[in-house]
Amino acid sequence: MSLHIEPTDEAILALKKERKKAYILSGLTSLLGLGAIVAVLYFCKIITFGPEQPTVTCVPVNDEITDDDDTPTPEVSTETQSAAPNAAVKVMVAATSADVTMPPVDLAMDVPTDSLSTSLDIGLGNGVKGEDTTSGGFGVTNPSGSALEGTLYDTKQTRGGSPTNLSEAQFTELLSKFVNGGWKESDFNKFFKADVKLYAAQFYIPRSSAAEAPKAFKCEKQVQPSRWIAVYRGKIKAPKSGKFRFVGAGDDSLVVRFNNENVFDYGWFQASLGKMTTGENWKNAMLNKQGFDMEKKVLQKAGINVPPVTFYKYESSPHWNNALGGVAAGKTFTVKEGQTYPIEILVSEIPGGEFGMTLLIEEVGAKPFSVDKKTGSPILPLFRTNHGVPMTEGKEKVPFDEIGLVWETVK
Repeated sequence: MSLHIEPTDEAILALKKERKKAYILSGLTSLLGLGAIVAVLYFCKIITFGPEQPTVTCVPVNDEITDDDDTPTPEVSTETQSAAPNAAVKVMVAATSADVTMPPVDLAMDVPTDSLSTSLDIGLGNGVKGEDTTSGGFGVTNPSGSALEGTLYDTKQTRGGSPTNLSEAQFTELLSKFVNGGWKESDFNKFFKADVKLYAAQFYIPRSSAAEAPKAFKCEKQVQPSRWIAVYRGKIKAPKSGKFRFVGAGDDSLVVRFNNENVFDYGWFQASLGKMTTGENWKNAMLNKQGFDMEKKVLQKAGINVPPVTFYKYESSPHWNNALGGVAAGKTFTVKEGQTYPIEILVSEIPGGEFGMTLLIEEVGAKPFSVDKKTGSPILPLFRTNHGVPMTEGKEKVPFDEIGLVWETVK
């Protein structure tokens, strides 16, 4: 059984009044809430669109970089797609100093690295996908990416492993013949050739053991660390038009042939001269000091280190400063942006013991970003075919600028 009670007319009227007030308050609350949402959307500029393909777009509005605080910050558009398949969002971030706190959103965004670029004239290059950019040393065995192919020869033995009994004088004569005779691979046909090829993107090794070369080429059991020759070959694309020259030194030998012309040759042994040139007479001749006419005539005939030669000394390489006068600048050459040029690089150790090399590149007339604090010599970029930089552990290190042009290899 239930009890039923009829409300009075006064009670019904009171209920209607209370309900009307509730409707009015609810409407005002809804309007205020809607106004707050519109205000947030207006200031944050969040606009929802229909489903789009996931893309990332960077919109540059100024070709120059400036430190002027008055320059307005450009508006950056970033399009992305959330993990939900049908929930695409386009976010417009306004250039404002106001702090906006937004709840964390789980976004899956894949940015392809090879779409990045820079306007700093760095010349990043494109041939670096999938490669080991930290090749350093004598190179890596992985042939992918932008690198020069290197082959190691041991002149102390034949291809079959028999001793050649080649003297040091005969070895230096062989080097000179190879460099001055057109870099013919056939000159080394009778000598032992490593089965493994290496692919190098930079030529920079602080003073280390000469045994590192046979070890890198996986033939340390067959090749003793002296009188070996490594030759790297390839084609590179000029990242910028202008005049350039190689700068560096090799212990014992470092030679560069660019566009079928010998443009760099400096170290303990100059292959183009067929002579050890660490004596004071040779250094004075290269500096074009008075006298030393015989040495100057030999240098002028070779056509690379024609006096006066530019030398750079660095606080971190005192041994090379004393023995070689520092690193030397080679012959100037001119390139056009985008054009392809053949290049060959030879490195060699003669008596054994220690080996080291540094190959930099200088744009003639360009102001360096920094200089050696003690000597004032410019800190130059490495010659390199990808954007990796080598390891710099070890003694006798020539400093280098880690940002520089990339001379990408071309098949």
